Amino acid sequence: MGEPSGQKLQSDRSADAALLARVAEGDMTAMKALYVAHADAVTRFVRSRVRDEAEAADIVHDTMLTVWRAAAGFQGRSSVLSWILSMARNKTVDHIRKQSRVTLGAVDETIPDGDPDPEAVLGATQDAARLRACVEELPERQRAVIHLAYFEDMTCGEIAGIEAVPEGTVKSRIYHAKQVLLRCLSRGAGK
Repeated sequence: MGEPSGQKLQSDRSADAALLARVAEGDMTAMKALYVAHADAVTRFVRSRVRDEAEAADIVHDTMLTVWRAAAGFQGRSSVLSWILSMARNKTVDHIRKQSRVTLGAVDETIPDGDPDPEAVLGATQDAARLRACVEELPERQRAVIHLAYFEDMTCGEIAGIEAVPEGTVKSRIYHAKQVLLRCLSRGAGK
């Protein structure tokens, strides 16, 4: 059948840690493998805070360069992905401070292959647009935790490490963001 998800997660974390150890020794092949494994997640995370695609790509590139340089400093207190996302967060915050603006990335509205029901597609697109508009209304800190929790499937503990705040703060931000989203979506449902 396959290994249970907990074992797979532990296996992925062990593989990441082994790759990072090789990166620390200057192994470019390991860096490429680490990049391939996590660039999408880092990009999604950065795009949850920075709307401009070119700016996001620069931040991701800068983050991965920092991973290359700082690999030997990884202490294993978190997963490799959480460690990388912490760096991405810091790079993003620095960028936002420099730009003096806060934005949110676009939601992917691609339609899967097949013959979808046109009404269902229209409804889903309208729902996605309404959700995106509601998420854009969230304060930047709430958008970040919502993205990490629901799009990156991270635990509150992992998010707390990335955001450099207590776990209770993460839970509070998620709770308040959900309340705002529910009010916003219910306003749009009557339209």
